Amino acid sequence: MQIQLLNRLDELERLATAMDHLGKDWGIPANYIMELNLAVEELFTNIVFYAYDDQEQHEIEILFEHPETGCILITLSDDGKAFNPLEKSAEDNLNKPLGKRKIGGLGIHMVKKLVSHMEYQRKDGKNILLLTRNF
Repeated sequence: MQIQLLNRLDELERLATAMDHLGKDWGIPANYIMELNLAVEELFTNIVFYAYDDQEQHEIEILFEHPETGCILITLSDDGKAFNPLEKSAEDNLNKPLGKRKIGGLGIHMVKKLVSHMEYQRKDGKNILLLTRNF
């Protein structure tokens, strides 16, 4: 299943609806879909807020695959600024007192905890992020 969303926050509703349908169609338990939805929404929101320097309309493509291996693969693709979320670490920030923490980075940390594996590549002017979640 593939969905193309515009770089607008009001597209989050379409994303959530698509993921609910996907869970039902593929028989994926609701708790997995809820966690995946949280991870994908975080990544989508980051793209909307930070990937583009202009006010133009851009498409963000999300591909969902469900091989027979007990996992789901999700690929997010956007034409925004190059950004590798795997290079962002919140570990140092987590060990500091709340008042001394830097703003940002915890959403990516949460996504890393919600998925089994993440891969990033920059190809043909696009950010491509592959998420794998084993069941």
